[in-house]
Amino acid sequence: MNRNGRLRRLSITTVAVGMLGVATAPAVASATTTISISGATASYPLVSLLAQKYVKVHPNKVKFKIAQGGAQIGINDVAAGRDTIGDVSRDPLPSDPAGLVFYPIAKYAICVVTNKANTLSNLTPSQLVSIFTGKTRSWSQVPGATASGTIDLISRTSVAGVLTSFQTLLLEGKKVSSLASEQSSEGLLRQTVENDPNGIGFLSNYQAGLGALNSVSYNGVACNQTTATSGQYAGIARFYEVTKGKATGAASAFIGWIEASPVARKIIASQWIPINP
Repeated sequence: MNRNGRLRRLSITTVAVGMLGVATAPAVASATTTISISGATASYPLVSLLAQKYVKVHPNKVKFKIAQGGAQIGINDVAAGRDTIGDVSRDPLPSDPAGLVFYPIAKYAICVVTNKANTLSNLTPSQLVSIFTGKTRSWSQVPGATASGTIDLISRTSVAGVLTSFQTLLLEGKKVSSLASEQSSEGLLRQTVENDPNGIGFLSNYQAGLGALNSVSYNGVACNQTTATSGQYAGIARFYEVTKGKATGAASAFIGWIEASPVARKIIASQWIPINP
């Protein structure tokens, strides 16, 4: 079964609300606890699968309400007490609200992607930095590119943890150029690159493997689950579940299950990377 098929089997129904996706578990009369989660769009497919399985192995005990919006949204919602858990796709920052606890649950690779028609095979670190900081503006300046004309940079909004991780891990701490168009989710960024022959962006390895995209090697190493798991690929980031203070009650049980359950580990290893492979 392909990845899209697996996600369609979720017992959690997806409802679009503006630019956010909200997933709600079916109501169960005897359910006593709701775990509300918001945050990173990159970790949404993984957390949704984990929540689906957790409901199955703990029937009538818990239900989930899962919303996307970006890692910073999750952090803000948890800090304000609006949600139980925040999904975060970047490491903690000094600017994060005090009192938050970050629980790492998985690792993922950040891949540079172009339109399928642009079969660019590799970028060196200096080439990647030059493109995404706006210094290189034409595909004719990029060895191996099969596109022509102006490079269309496609990035994420400032609340995205994948953006922060991309800048830290692959852009040498530099910022993506303000020339870039900004997309509010991984899905929208993927669709934009799919529809733009001159586009280039970055996605988690899960999303990079969906649709009509060309995944570009970085410094001679392909970006995929295998190279990320082996440690060969440089752009490896972490997904976190974040709570206000130490996790307690149902949140603690769910996070503990993700950390220790062989079933959860199998789900993580299907498309992502366990913390301790």
